[in-house]
Amino acid sequence: MPETQLPGDGTRGADTEAPFTPKGPINEMWAARPQWVRRGEAFFHVLRVKFAHAVLLPELSPDQAYDLRQTVRQEGQLTHGYVLMCALAAGIAILGLLQSSTAVVIGAMLVSPLMSPIAAMGFGFASLDGHRIRDSIRVVAIGAGIGIATGIVLTWLSPIRNATPEILARTEPNLLDLAVALFSGIAGGYSTVIGKGGTAIGVAIATALMPPLTVIGYGIGVLQPMFALGALLLFLTNLAAITFAFALIARLSGAARPFGKVEWTPRYATILVAAFLALATPLTMTLMKLTNEARIRSAAQEAIIAACGDRGVTIAQLDVSSSLLGSPKVKALVIATSYTGNAEIAAENALKETLREDVDVSLQQVLAADVRSQTQAMVDAAMERTTAGIAADVPPYKAIRQKIGLPTRSIWTDRAQRMVYLEPVPAPEWTLADYRATEKAASQGVNGWTVRLMPPPQPRLTVLLEASEDAQVPENAIATDLGIWALQRWGLGEVTILGADHARLTALARLLADAGIAAQIDGALVSPPEEPQAPAGDGTQAAPRAITATIAVYATSPSRLEAQRAEREAAARAAALEESFSAP
Repeated sequence: MPETQLPGDGTRGADTEAPFTPKGPINEMWAARPQWVRRGEAFFHVLRVKFAHAVLLPELSPDQAYDLRQTVRQEGQLTHGYVLMCALAAGIAILGLLQSSTAVVIGAMLVSPLMSPIAAMGFGFASLDGHRIRDSIRVVAIGAGIGIATGIVLTWLSPIRNATPEILARTEPNLLDLAVALFSGIAGGYSTVIGKGGTAIGVAIATALMPPLTVIGYGIGVLQPMFALGALLLFLTNLAAITFAFALIARLSGAARPFGKVEWTPRYATILVAAFLALATPLTMTLMKLTNEARIRSAAQEAIIAACGDRGVTIAQLDVSSSLLGSPKVKALVIATSYTGNAEIAAENALKETLREDVDVSLQQVLAADVRSQTQAMVDAAMERTTAGIAADVPPYKAIRQKIGLPTRSIWTDRAQRMVYLEPVPAPEWTLADYRATEKAASQGVNGWTVRLMPPPQPRLTVLLEASEDAQVPENAIATDLGIWALQRWGLGEVTILGADHARLTALARLLADAGIAAQIDGALVSPPEEPQAPAGDGTQAAPRAITATIAVYATSPSRLEAQRAEREAAARAAALEESFSAP
């Protein structure tokens, strides 16, 4: 049916679909198409109608399709209200992103008008109408520019400029973002065709578009070009997916202009091809990126399990990210029954051999001995995961190791307490004081995490209790607070103390108890109180000795306890036997 005016429409303005006679060689060829082409066209028309009915799409009559196209085009025009609503929606969105409030971000979309020009663009692609595509692209571009500019200004004015999880989640596209945009576009096209639910669907569409626009402004405002470029790619990808989804629904429902009425002039054909390439290019780049990440993810799963030991290893979370300027990054949380040293290096080497490219691996190991502990660890990891994923909650292992300056035997984390535990190899000439100073320096250079260094264990500690300035202090004596620090790092809950008088050992036991360490005084090895030293033979006073105590770190071994019990029983039997012989 020709695009003629319907009864009651009044005089056509400049912004209506004016009737025209298709001209040009392509239109002439289409008008003179052979009969078998016409039969094929009719066959595909029947298939389209049946498929539309199967997916619950209405079959629009030519008059209804014309009215719908006019409505969509008029709603997608540039108006003062459109400009104002874009600015308000972008302002609310950037404030919600800066305070990491999902509710505020979603609320901002209630006033976003982006659905209307995108619907017009989708209908333009469905109708192969270069004129309509050009007009709708202009409206969308103006709205996008307003969103970016609002994001820049409010970022400059805001006292809070931290990269929140809500912002980080929109700095690079992923498969879930693409799926949200695609389903939102299909829902938007369906609601446009049936004329219901447009506001609610518009919220979903705006959620996929307005936050990335404001993140572009945020990236420019804080001079982070990678944030801006990643958000721009996400916006263009979502825009392409939503637009093509609208076009698909418009074509299936019969709302698009028939192909026979398409104006194939060079000008409109150029606009159509340029617009298609502008939307298809970022979508293709994103699909290629997602395909590459899926390939890396599959290889990373095998490499990480092999690096950590095949038995009892579960990958609770695995994130893969890639960029055009750097190497791919793999960040994983592994739950295992035992710690595996140098697992990151082994996984990186395996991935390099498999993928023929360098991959940065950041591996966090959580130890869980039984099934119940493993399940709880997986639940804890899921609960602690932020919107940005585990990438935003992984300690900077490499930076910590560089600050420590010692080869690391093992490393593990306590995510609940935000602590990183490291056990370096025993270093010659390093004292407990050296390890404590290194721990303090490493903790100061890590934001959000506390470093705990495990010094090599020692069987006994000699702690200094009292000493005058001229007292002779043993070389191996350490301060009491340093000894308590070492006991806490070793995770000891009970020790044995000896080597001093009972009063001083009792005072030491109280200090240990305040630190959460129970101390048992070995009564057999309690020294008597110190007596004043006699003068030397030449009449001079001998240098006083420092008062020290010994902390037995290792508990008595079970075999030693059994031997002591056997000795006591043997002595008791011997005493009883001797007593029986001596009795009259």
